[in-house]
Amino acid sequence: MTKSKYILPLIIAALLLSFFRLGFIPLVDVDEAVFSAATKEMVQTGNWITPTYNGENRYDKPILFYWLMALSYKAFGINNFAARFPSALAALCLALALFLFVMHSHGEKRAFYAACSFVLSVYFLIYSHTAVTDMVLTLFISLSLFSFYMSRQKTESVGQLYLCGFYAFSALAFLTKGLIGIVFPFGIALIYLYATEGKSGIRSIVSLKGIFVFLLLSVPWYAAEFSVNGREFFEQFFIKHHFKRYAGVISGHSGPIYYYVPVLLLGLFPWAAFLPSGIRAVFKSKDALNLFAFIWATFVVVFFSFSTTKLPNYIFPAIPAAVIIVASGMDATEKGWNRFAWSFMALLSALLCLGLVLARTYLAKYGISETGWLFVAAAVMAAITVMALYALIAGKGKYPLVFGLMGIFLILLIVKALPAAGEYLQGTLYRYSMYAKVTLPPDERIITYGINNPSIVFYSGHKIAHAGNEEDLKAVLNPAQHGLVIAKSKDRAKIEALGFRVLDMDARYALLERK
Repeated sequence: MTKSKYILPLIIAALLLSFFRLGFIPLVDVDEAVFSAATKEMVQTGNWITPTYNGENRYDKPILFYWLMALSYKAFGINNFAARFPSALAALCLALALFLFVMHSHGEKRAFYAACSFVLSVYFLIYSHTAVTDMVLTLFISLSLFSFYMSRQKTESVGQLYLCGFYAFSALAFLTKGLIGIVFPFGIALIYLYATEGKSGIRSIVSLKGIFVFLLLSVPWYAAEFSVNGREFFEQFFIKHHFKRYAGVISGHSGPIYYYVPVLLLGLFPWAAFLPSGIRAVFKSKDALNLFAFIWATFVVVFFSFSTTKLPNYIFPAIPAAVIIVASGMDATEKGWNRFAWSFMALLSALLCLGLVLARTYLAKYGISETGWLFVAAAVMAAITVMALYALIAGKGKYPLVFGLMGIFLILLIVKALPAAGEYLQGTLYRYSMYAKVTLPPDERIITYGINNPSIVFYSGHKIAHAGNEEDLKAVLNPAQHGLVIAKSKDRAKIEALGFRVLDMDARYALLERK
């Protein structure tokens, strides 16, 4: 393979936007902190089969992500950076894999467009900086589907090796987030085979070697977990966290069937403007990669659009396919569709520019006073608007300039927006947790009243006793012992009535102690 002039700038951009200030802000409740706290317990207890949180078994996700995070803890210590390192590393690997995959059939220019649209997006920034499964899952699903597609392009002997890769990476996805790791790769592959080769093509996905590899990688942990926890594991992991989560609303996370339309527009801003042009190319040309990417992205988005529980991260496995379509749209030659794309980008960036200017007053209500950066971010959006209008008038887009402007915008988010959000969401709880870590004896529990914040467990190093109401609080209190309570500020009077005094309080949380 010839050396590409695009590799180095892509690596620099991906490294910068995935690793820069990775451990700078506290872990965010709930998901990020609970994964990190559970892995901390895994390392401390040496139980590498069943994750536990606050001393209780946790069946939300399979084991692989915990293992990756545990290895990171071993290498870097138990801290924010180590917790997020697997996601950042997966982000870098996925960006490079995406580039190489597209370059194989469509050249380095379109590959660079696809990879940059991925790296220079809010989606990439958030999930490379978050200690949750989404980036790692998307890496394994993408590698699985890349392997499948390549198996159709190669000779039979080489194709069989790629097909084994398809099964292997699907197994790793299955070990990362459960049945989705099987449903997405195999569902997408089967639909593509049926669309391109008919019923006869479906049989070609069956590989005895591949099945053996899949079972070899995935079965041992599931078998060990089931042998240890039996029916409880099956009911919690498969029934509750798979079928009930899809069919019912979990933790109030519902949404309309069009929920993922604005999510895609914001998560892939501003590159989503080229999706219509790229989709047009799917149906106009007989490009196999475009069709494959369209089936991939559509399958994931439609699957979760009909799910009762909806969250922005659910469709993240569709994003690599979406940026392949975006790159096709950026490469399109039809003037009408290009004008639509640049007009849409100008509209989106102008609206975001206005929103950033107006956000200053809104953020002040939440105690976020350092908002000068919003005007800089608004200026970047104004510049993108101007570039889009220029492309609309001149009929030629300056992609490198838009890439650069978007990079500046994302760096601003890392340097200013994320720390401000972290301080607002987690700053007080982090300080209270560190106070507990320093002052409490090792065997004393922290009492939390009316809140569920796993970051307290992670940072304090203490187990917590939950109290949902006054009766629960009385039940966990020992009248003869010291007590430390973290609660919402509005509930402090109930706790003070039980002999506690307020040590510290802000608009959201209060720390109370009884000697």
